Amino acid sequence: MKSRLLEWMQCPWCGGAFSVVPYEGSLESDVKEGLLTCSCGRVFPIVRGIPRVLPEAFALHADFTARYGDRLPAQLPRPDVNAPNADAIRRTRESFGYQWTVFSEMVIDFRENFLQYIAPVDEKFFPGKLGLDLGCGFGRHIYNAAQFGAEMVGVDISDAIESTRINTEGMNNVHLVQADVYHLPFRPGAFDFAYSIGVLHHLPEPEKAYQCVVQLVKPRGSVFIWVYSNSRRFVNFVLETARAVTTRSPKKVQQGISLAAASIDYAGFILPYRIAARMPVVGPIARRFGLPRLKLYGEYPFQVAYADWFDRLAAPIRFYYDGEAMRGWLDRAHLDHTAISPTGLFGWRAYGERP
Repeated sequence: MKSRLLEWMQCPWCGGAFSVVPYEGSLESDVKEGLLTCSCGRVFPIVRGIPRVLPEAFALHADFTARYGDRLPAQLPRPDVNAPNADAIRRTRESFGYQWTVFSEMVIDFRENFLQYIAPVDEKFFPGKLGLDLGCGFGRHIYNAAQFGAEMVGVDISDAIESTRINTEGMNNVHLVQADVYHLPFRPGAFDFAYSIGVLHHLPEPEKAYQCVVQLVKPRGSVFIWVYSNSRRFVNFVLETARAVTTRSPKKVQQGISLAAASIDYAGFILPYRIAARMPVVGPIARRFGLPRLKLYGEYPFQVAYADWFDRLAAPIRFYYDGEAMRGWLDRAHLDHTAISPTGLFGWRAYGERP
């Protein structure tokens, strides 16, 4: 944890400033292990250089708690199991922690993938800005935002933050925090921009989460998101019917079903398209008439299709939206200079700026 991260942070419960008690490392360099403390009495562990701003953080990081037990306060924070959506948030944290630990490898750089999600902005938008990546997963988007020249703070509620740490190792312009979107530990107006790609639709109250993110962007700052589309109503119905079973299955079963589905998908559809698209005579015809999803996945290795099938079948919550719903989000957030556009039949991009 670098000292300048403290400049942008505050306690999400009382709004007070945080202090750091280093156990390993120092604020002059990097704090590897230690405590994040607030005057309201709340404390949170800093584990492997990442502040863990969750009430259950000491339980989630039992090795840290055992190692420094004699240096910790007698009363440690505990999660409110009766809080609204507590069980849904827990299941979501566990699902995505598992997903992005299993599928943690950056098999490609995902540069073009990121640019597609964030239109109408491009790589020229980022240099010199401070940005927030909400739900950074295994780090594919924050990696590119940092490569484009932004100083980035990545947030994830799950163990996926460890995969981001590994995939952004050595990038001095990347900071990481483990936190809950509904209790984000940052000052209002701290960031030049914030984005959340493929995350909000997995939360119990997506628009509330969106509003939480908007408040962290300074005036004239930008917010851009991507969420699932409801355009493919029959496909979504079939998927949700299957998910009624798969989301209740053990993780290993979910992984096995996802591997089978991805293998059939890739060998039976994606790979034949990929081969056909590169053939001298058939190629132009395949590229013109091929299904959009085949064109999309034809650019990626098998691992991407496998991870996406796991996401489809395992994520506890999925919401679907249209352009009108996105317009409502932006209007209720009082954003201007807005832009809403589909990414085929799969999702919607929504961009806006705070007045």
